[in-house]
Formats: sequence, C-alpha cells, structure tokens
Amino acid sequence: MFRIGEFSRIAQVSGRLLRFYDELGLFSPAFTDPQTGYRYYSAQQLPRLNRILVLKELGLSLEQIARLLQQGASTDELRGMLTLRKAQVEQTLQEEMTRLRHIEARLQQVEVAGQIQEPDVVLKAAGEQPFLAVREVLPDIAAVRQLVHSIATVVPAVIGESALGPVAIVAHGPMHEPDALDCAVGCLLLGKAPSAVRLSEERVLTRQTLPGVEALATLVHTGRVEESHRTYGLLAAWIERSRLEIGGPARELILQLPDRDDNAVLELQLPVRRLDEQPGC
Repeated sequence: MFRIGEFSRIAQVSGRLLRFYDELGLFSPAFTDPQTGYRYYSAQQLPRLNRILVLKELGLSLEQIARLLQQGASTDELRGMLTLRKAQVEQTLQEEMTRLRHIEARLQQVEVAGQIQEPDVVLKAAGEQPFLAVREVLPDIAAVRQLVHSIATVVPAVIGESALGPVAIVAHGPMHEPDALDCAVGCLLLGKAPSAVRLSEERVLTRQTLPGVEALATLVHTGRVEESHRTYGLLAAWIERSRLEIGGPARELILQLPDRDDNAVLELQLPVRRLDEQPGC
C-alpha cells in the first residue's frame, strides 16, 4: 500500500482533496494506522477514485456522486455520460472561439477607424438568374453553415457540376437578427436542372428566379466568415462616398467554401441606387 503523499502522486490529485473526500466518506483510505493516524491507499482503489473524478467533471455534486456510486453506475453508463459532456465542452469551446474571433475583428475595426481605405469595389449589373433554393428562418449562423454544406454536397451529385454556379445566400429580413436569420440559400443555375431537389425529408430546394439588379456594389471577402462584417463595413463606406444607397436584399456568393481554418472566399453584393432615385421611377 501507499502513504497519502505517494498515492497522491500516483493518482495525480492533491493530498488535500484525498483528505476532504475521506472526511465526507466518499473515498476513504484502505487502511488508517490507529496509532499514527497515517492514511494508506491501495492501487486497487484507483478505479473508484477515477469514477469520482469523472462524475465531478460531468458537473455532478458530491451528494449526487455518492448516490451514483451506491447505485453502482456501470462503466458503459459513465462512458456515455462522459462522451455527452465532452461534446458539450467542445461545443462551448467552439462558441467561445467564435466570440473571440468576433472580438478581435471588432477591435481591428476600431483600430483602423478614421483611416481611409479604398476597397476594390466593383459596380455591376446582374440579370435574372435561375436559383435552386430554399427560404427559411434559421436559428443561427451555424445552421446557415450546415445548410450550405448540405447543398454543396448533395446538389452537385444530383445535377452535376457543369450546370451549377456558386452557392448563394440572399438575406430577406428587414434587419440582421442573429437568432432568426431569414434567408434563401441555394445554388445559382447555369444549365438544365430539375424543378426541385430533396435535401432531406423536411427540406426541398425549388427552382426560383433571383431578380435582376441594375447595379450591384460588390466586394470580395477572403478570410473567416465571422469577420465578413469588416468587409461589409468597407463596402458601406464606399457606398456612402459614392452617394449611393442600398436598394434591396444583400446577397453573398460563396466562391470558396470554408476550409479547416474557417477561411472562405465570399463575394458580398449590395443592390444600390442613386440617393435621388426612387423605386419604380
């Protein structure tokens, strides 16, 4: 057997924690010398200690852990609980990394505020375009990503690459609502295509027409999708300097899907008109 200091190093937990668990009756030494009070632990106790630590990592209280140990939770049950917790932690980390990227991008915008940047904006016309798409109100940008990935995977296999243009997103909402994104997502069509393509039991892309626009102010964004607001900011500044105003829903063409580092190539498109122009005139 091992004294508490030796067992602490073997188990990689503090001696203070072992004493605390002993006081609670949650994890007691295999033997305590009645004369010296020294605690002795056995290597055979490691599985129980590991179970306690796993349940603690899952966020359970010590009282809940004690009850589970008394009930004899199986290894498979613990593995399932730990796998679920692992997925939750990974999701939280991903969300925090996204928030960090947003903060970094916003800080960069603050730092360059007041500096004149002349972006490579292209002003162009666009005729009517056939558009195989679905319009939905999606709960967040992750849902938009998932839909884009599904379209980019399924549609080429059904129709063929030669008949397809880039994946496009049209923002239909009157304003940006991060938790209720009203948008149409689909593929621009260059050739013959069916009137509908089923992505899943609940979701079907239908053939639509993307209206023509006399003037689109366009600017290419290269980098993380979450940082596209920086490019939108440059485009907006150019529109103001050019004495234009936005005249319709924003469009995004995905020229290159995000890679492992989340870098993508997007063409941001804003329909514009002269400030003195009125719709229908």
